[in-house]
Amino acid sequence: MSWILFVTFFPLLFLGVPISFVLILSTIAYILAMGGDVSWLLVPSRVVRGMDSFLLMCLPFFVLAGNLMNNGGITERLIKLAQAFVGHIRGGLAMVNVMVCAFFGAVSGSAVAATSAVGSVMIPSMKKEGYPADFSAGLTAVASTMAPVIPPSLAFVLYGAVSRVPIGDLFVAGILPGILMAFALMSVVYVYAKRDNYPRLARVSWKGRLAAVKESILCLILPVFILGGITSGIFTPTEAAAMAALYAFVLSMFIYKTISWKQLPKIFLESAIDSGSVMLLVGTCYAFGWVLTNERVALRLTEALLAMDVTLWMKLALINFALLIVGMFMDSAPAIMLVGPILAPALSKMGVDPIVAGMIVCINLTIGLATPPVGVCLFSATNISKVPFEKVSKAALPFLAAMLGVLVIVTYVPWVSLVLVNLIR
Repeated sequence: MSWILFVTFFPLLFLGVPISFVLILSTIAYILAMGGDVSWLLVPSRVVRGMDSFLLMCLPFFVLAGNLMNNGGITERLIKLAQAFVGHIRGGLAMVNVMVCAFFGAVSGSAVAATSAVGSVMIPSMKKEGYPADFSAGLTAVASTMAPVIPPSLAFVLYGAVSRVPIGDLFVAGILPGILMAFALMSVVYVYAKRDNYPRLARVSWKGRLAAVKESILCLILPVFILGGITSGIFTPTEAAAMAALYAFVLSMFIYKTISWKQLPKIFLESAIDSGSVMLLVGTCYAFGWVLTNERVALRLTEALLAMDVTLWMKLALINFALLIVGMFMDSAPAIMLVGPILAPALSKMGVDPIVAGMIVCINLTIGLATPPVGVCLFSATNISKVPFEKVSKAALPFLAAMLGVLVIVTYVPWVSLVLVNLIR
């Protein structure tokens, strides 16, 4: 019955049908092809069971915390902090862009939100300072993909939920790869800045730097607060997400006073819509997962990988290539929900640590958010910069190459992902 997936899932996906409907329609088509051997109650029961998880309750709380912080003027504070420390370097404003995307990821965990929030400020500023518009947009699109890797990360929440890997460990494991991504992008920026003589900002005194740290320190406490609470066992990931939402509310409403009571209904509504779409996706993926389980897809893939007469190095290279292709055509959330349960047991059988496997899957699929032809972050940066999509895509290629270099390191040097996790255990 595997043929039914090819005649329903992939055509609907390429036609642009929302992924949740693609999954449901493919599941229904499979049941029809079974000739009535399966009860129709399976679909709603699986969808509800997929969403009925205490662990997944952290998703709406993290989304709400991110929206509260996004609307609370955090972007401007993070930009001032980054400018104070790296703005004086050749190409400093572009490096500020990278650092702000990293900081923003530590607050929101969303690549698309980072592209929109950071890009709307940084792309016009870089163009004003003399940076090419396509360079500015391409850099922002790729740099924003650090957001799902630097904790707290919605990608890690989803992967941990479907693959039964501790979310706290994934959060900690993502810290060093995220730092490596920022360093790799800033290195590429510096090469371009030296070659094309990009401008630099005035050096900020240490007094000014301390003032910038003081102004933004409360924003940067949030990821430390979340990680510390989870790793110390004070609260679960779901409780940590609730505390993060409360912290963001108090910070934006009563300390910074950047959000009014009139804005709250809109923020809550946007958070509910975003959370609802993700939870619907979770439920439909769970239903579709029954199809994959019934067809023994994970088992067949595991057996195929183990039977390949090639080295582990080559197997991992093939898996990375396949994931990058998937990431080009699917958003990271549904892709993680679909491939996580399939690849996790396969990689485990191959001797790959479950946490390293999570890093490989999530980093691959988040890089796809800025990879042509359908990278959603590229489209967002294109709309902001008013530059043709083709030019933005071309400008993004050197930065994508840098991200792929980090992916290679994470894939073949497990220490990068495990060193911090082992320290806290």
